[in-house]
Amino acid sequence: MAKMIKFYNGNMVEYEILPLVDYYDDVLRRPTQLWDFQNKSFTETQYLAFTLTESLQHYKGLGLSANQLGLPHRVCAINMGDKIWVMFNPQIIEFSGSPSEYSEGCLSYPGLYLKLDRPNHIKVKFQALGGEEIQQEFDGLTSVCVQHELDHLDGIVYTSKVSPIKVDRAKRKVKKNLKKIRQISNVA
Repeated sequence: MAKMIKFYNGNMVEYEILPLVDYYDDVLRRPTQLWDFQNKSFTETQYLAFTLTESLQHYKGLGLSANQLGLPHRVCAINMGDKIWVMFNPQIIEFSGSPSEYSEGCLSYPGLYLKLDRPNHIKVKFQALGGEEIQQEFDGLTSVCVQHELDHLDGIVYTSKVSPIKVDRAKRKVKKNLKKIRQISNVA
């Protein structure tokens, strides 16, 4: 897609809505590279942040990692409901709480839902758009979403976290799930 422009806080910002890579693309199975704030301009950083944000909104997801768009950077965007957070160089520094089972989906594999156990509470350290370091705690579904995206950034796909039998069973439901998703989208 072509580069687009929007105004944000009185400034013109360039971004793109990039296509999702195919689920079988090797980029999803390689760890990403840290974003080097020292050697990247603010314009490059802002471009990446807005590209992730706008692409996430376009695909109507809860989270999106840079490598899902074919980009090798350790950056992800998380839909927090009222706003989208972009996390540069995120890492989980603490897990706590009982593991909870959630049915997880992925923009890279539409319609495939797998039940995974994940810690219900995490603390994450990351850098914001300006490079400042932030520590934030997440619970419940947001915690699961962040963990899913950080797995992507580490080159881990969610299908590798369950048995091949469970993946095969879930794959048989993909067409039915996609039909439901389309019906819901047409109503909204």
